[in-house]
Amino acid sequence: MQIIILPEIYGRTSFITKLEAVFLKQDIPVKTLDLYEGEQPVFTDEQQAYDHFINSGGHDEYLALLQKAIQQTEGPLFILGFSVGASTVWRVLDNPDIAKRVQRFVGFYSSQIRHYLSVNPECPVTLIFPKEETHFSVRDIIDVVQRKDFVTCYQSEALHGFLNPHSNNFISELSDEFLRVFQGSYCDNWVSRLDAYLLKAFK
Repeated sequence: MQIIILPEIYGRTSFITKLEAVFLKQDIPVKTLDLYEGEQPVFTDEQQAYDHFINSGGHDEYLALLQKAIQQTEGPLFILGFSVGASTVWRVLDNPDIAKRVQRFVGFYSSQIRHYLSVNPECPVTLIFPKEETHFSVRDIIDVVQRKDFVTCYQSEALHGFLNPHSNNFISELSDEFLRVFQGSYCDNWVSRLDAYLLKAFK
């Protein structure tokens, strides 16, 4: 089992580093992908972070990075994506040869999915949406996406970025609970523990 983590526009935050460490402590192969090659730039606000993301290659470069990582990886995949990272995974799952290798994809607060509603992933997908978004109706997107086979949707009472310590919407309790899902438990138990967490946190 190969774990792939795709962060949001802020790159490798302390939350992402902690999440990666949970798997490394269990000797589970894990790759964290971001366009900043592991660097941790400091941003004054979300707009600056987004501008840096676009200047570093943006959405299509992130997609190419994920495609390359999957091509260089053998065996089944467990993928975690956050915001633009989740959108990138959603896009790559339009390729059935890639989707059939994914045992589970869990994506948090992806706003870009609304531009790719024709994607029909043929693998287990769990999407956690925020309470609301500024530029579109979250409920309308959920109504479309949850009709797709293999896709399960949750809607949080929290706002976009609630797992990102650099976001104004960060909720440390949700972050800590999510990290505990994977601690001291090899992948055989992940599905049940993850689903229990999702039902508790976002029912």
